[in-house]
Formats: sequence, structure tokens, C-alpha cells
Amino acid sequence: MVDLGSDCLKRWEFAGFFFIFFSGALLHFAYELSGENVFVGALTPVNESVWEHLKLVFLTGVILFFLEIGFCKGISGSSLLTGKTLGIYIMCGTILGGFYLYTLFVHHNLIIDLLLMAFAIYLGQTVSFKIAATGKTTVATAVVAAIFLLALGAIFVVFTFRPPQLEPFRDSLTGRYGIG
Repeated sequence: MVDLGSDCLKRWEFAGFFFIFFSGALLHFAYELSGENVFVGALTPVNESVWEHLKLVFLTGVILFFLEIGFCKGISGSSLLTGKTLGIYIMCGTILGGFYLYTLFVHHNLIIDLLLMAFAIYLGQTVSFKIAATGKTTVATAVVAAIFLLALGAIFVVFTFRPPQLEPFRDSLTGRYGIG
């Protein structure tokens, strides 16, 4: 017997790779196109820091979660939330760590950045699918996942306006931090 929920999720996670990649790329310009609206800037990049670019996979990953929960009825919501949360953290960690690793050896390069983003999304989507498709997570696990996802979102908002004065938060073009 075919598990229709898992089949639906597989299609959405595959399409989600492209959704996150291309929507994330478009979100790169959202703050500027909004006339530097602070509400838009809270969840989209406001400068060229590595940290701000993590918002691209965060926001699109969260949107994808809501789409999947709406369209893949046979999937456990607890498992999907847990998988998507871990997937988003993996995407962010891979981009952050990968950027600083590769720039130890070569100068910052847009093509490498895009390949790194694609690789991070692939890893995150794969983990998200594997966890969600099992359907074996508990409500308690999902609550912890929800707390971690909300915490990451809150950190993005707070650090947009009050970023630590550390390298990942520094705009590579202006040397400034956060909005402003």
C-alpha cells in the first residue's frame, strides 16, 4: 500500500528545494524594494552580512512548513514541525559554517555562495523529509521544536535591530551592523 501522505511530502520537499532557493533569492531584495520598511527588514536581509542572509532560508522554510501542513494531510504535524525545524537549523548552520570555511581558502565568491546555499537547502530538506516521513515524533518533541523555531525567528528580529558587534553580523560592504 502506498503512503499517500509520505508521497505528498516527498513531492513537496523536492519542490521545496526550488521554492526555498528561488524565493530566498527574491527575498534578498525585499527590504530595499519595500522602501526599507522595518517590518519587512525584520524577516528579510537588511544588509550584506552573513547573518542577515540566513533569513532567506529561515522565512522560506517556515512558509514551506505551512504549505506542507496544509497540503499533505497524511503527515503527522508533530513530525513535520520537528523535521522542518531541524532542517532550517541545518540550512542556517551549513551556510554560516560553510561560508567561513570556504573563505579561509578563497576570496568571497557569489557562485560559491549560491552553491553553498543550494547544498544547505538540500541537506535541510533531506533531513526534514526523513524525520517528517517517519511520523514517529511526539507532541513533546514538536513543542520543543516549536520553541526552537520561534526562538530563532525572535533572534533574527532582535539582531536586526540590535546585532552583536561580531563578524557574522557585519555588513561586508559598509562595515555597519543591522538596520541603519
